[in-house]
Amino acid sequence: MLTAFPRAVLAHVRGIRFAFAHKGYLLLALVPFVLTLVLFAAGFGLFASSGDRVLAFFWSPEAAPAGGALGALYWLYVHVAKYLLYLLAATLAYFLFMVTANILASPLYDVVAGRMLANARGHAAGESLPWWAVMLEELKKAAFVAAVPLLLVFVPVVGQFLAPVVAAAFLAFDFLDMAFCREEPHFATRLRRAAANPLTLLGFGAPLLIPIVNIVLFPFAIFGATLLYLDTFGRNTADSKRS
Repeated sequence: MLTAFPRAVLAHVRGIRFAFAHKGYLLLALVPFVLTLVLFAAGFGLFASSGDRVLAFFWSPEAAPAGGALGALYWLYVHVAKYLLYLLAATLAYFLFMVTANILASPLYDVVAGRMLANARGHAAGESLPWWAVMLEELKKAAFVAAVPLLLVFVPVVGQFLAPVVAAAFLAFDFLDMAFCREEPHFATRLRRAAANPLTLLGFGAPLLIPIVNIVLFPFAIFGATLLYLDTFGRNTADSKRS
């Protein structure tokens, strides 16, 4: 059970190795890489220009209180909480832009996951849905994946700590689900089975929320997620072990 977390983290390394060992897949990683750079640049610019307004939503005192409990709270806000809120806002911004990138890249991810599953299982790849249908399904899923962590932000104290954790788990599920949905049509069943492996979700999702690191990992995440799916939810094969 405890090995699930490091195994999920290392799935990113396996995904990168897989892509470089299979040059045909490596070319497919260029599309999400470009999407990642464009969206992250847009997200960084948006956050840099509106970060103060985001913090003002939580508390924006016009002047420092003279003293007492309110003065102590103001000191904590300026010297501690303010930077924690910046970190939380930045993390959720990265999360939202990655979810958006997944919507745009979902037709490509569907093809990648289908081919990898077919090669691992030793049969022909199943027919993919039209690109617009894949994007529509991903959009529906993304609405759920994005909404829960954002709603948690508004839960006092506990929510601010839980939001990044849930965001990491849901982001991992979003990638794993590309392979999962090809073998299990019911979303509730997929979500329930994934939730039974929380350390796997956190291990795979947490690195994707680390600034700079996620830019490197994100283009290869679909490969690592599909290999992790085969290990955790599907029948492992010699091909996936060699990767």
